[in-house]
Amino acid sequence: MNYELFIARRLRLSDESRRGMSPGIIIAIAGIALSIMIMMVAMSIVYGFKKEIRNKVTGFDSQVSIHPASYESGMDAEHIDFTKELEQVIAGTGYFETPSLVIQQPAIIKTDTTFEAIAVKGISAGSGWDFVRDNVIDGEVPDYNDAENRNKVVVSRIIADKLGLSVGDRVNAYFFVDEALKARRMDVAAVYDTNFGDYDKVFVFSSLPFTQSVASVGENTGSRVELMTNGNASVEESALKLQNEMMLACYTGKLKGTYRLSTVTDNGMMYFNWLELLDTNVVVILVLMALVSGFTLISSLFIIILERVNMIGILKALGSTNGEIRRIFSYVAQKLVIAGMVTGDVIGIAFLLIQKYTRVLPLDPDAYYLDYVPVEVNWWHILLLNICVFAICWLMILVPGQIVARINPATSIRYE
Repeated sequence: MNYELFIARRLRLSDESRRGMSPGIIIAIAGIALSIMIMMVAMSIVYGFKKEIRNKVTGFDSQVSIHPASYESGMDAEHIDFTKELEQVIAGTGYFETPSLVIQQPAIIKTDTTFEAIAVKGISAGSGWDFVRDNVIDGEVPDYNDAENRNKVVVSRIIADKLGLSVGDRVNAYFFVDEALKARRMDVAAVYDTNFGDYDKVFVFSSLPFTQSVASVGENTGSRVELMTNGNASVEESALKLQNEMMLACYTGKLKGTYRLSTVTDNGMMYFNWLELLDTNVVVILVLMALVSGFTLISSLFIIILERVNMIGILKALGSTNGEIRRIFSYVAQKLVIAGMVTGDVIGIAFLLIQKYTRVLPLDPDAYYLDYVPVEVNWWHILLLNICVFAICWLMILVPGQIVARINPATSIRYE
């Protein structure tokens, strides 16, 4: 063991006039702990918020959608045939889970006293219903493999409240198909609530055969084919790969006709642009908190050095170099940084886990689209944050270390 580390370990950081650590040491540890806790919580909340909003947008719009060539944004007037050849092209990319055929029909839902404009989204049985099931608050999604459940629908809480509907009620719906009006009766099987008012006030979910019968199309025809990536690539990369494969299949004659693609980032651009702005806020918080922890450490080291001017003078008189004395205080600073980081990590991670599993902190869903503060605990991000904080504090240590070189042994030994 080198003598610098030995002295640093033996160096008392407590206040001799009272029991416990001196105020300067407490401030240093508390400042670093508070900074790393705020940075960790800010990162986890923003990442959690972005993840939840993305999940809600993709739940309604899917990550990638295949439309007819005549498709215009927001319009599903034309239909697409989901052929075996198209299914093979999708599977050939290796980037997508099982496709889901969808028909979306505009309609008016009417009760004895009021009415509401809606969009009935018929989804084929499978993973497309997972999002709906996760947000059901009353009733349950029916088994659409049973023909008796074909006319059962899942409405949002907003629509149910406006029309006075509850599970088990029967309601009339009027669909606009090719400039004709078609009437259907629908049974309310469940009520969902995503707190995403822009979508909840519009969408009613039904079985695919129900909307296909309204549109008078075959079982392999829909408005679009919705796709979810399997995580092997980003949404944009998966969509580009699929587009290239489809163009090649059209060129070779494997596919009849042409198609258009849209991604969730195109359909929900407003929300994703808003989420991108949150990254700027996180960067500002990280920079400010890193500076706070660094300057707090510098101030505490100044206090420690001034309290031990006599010791520095004696060490210089005994032949210690400035570099060796700087290393002593560097080891002391490392103890403070590690103590502050461990304290901040324990408190921050405990808070995040409590919020993750109990959701004790609420939010206004009308303003934030969520009724609780979401958190996403990413252990790699937390580890990287600790490394960066330690590196910044290490650089900050160099500033007070320069004071050591200016201390004169003759005058410092007599320093009171």
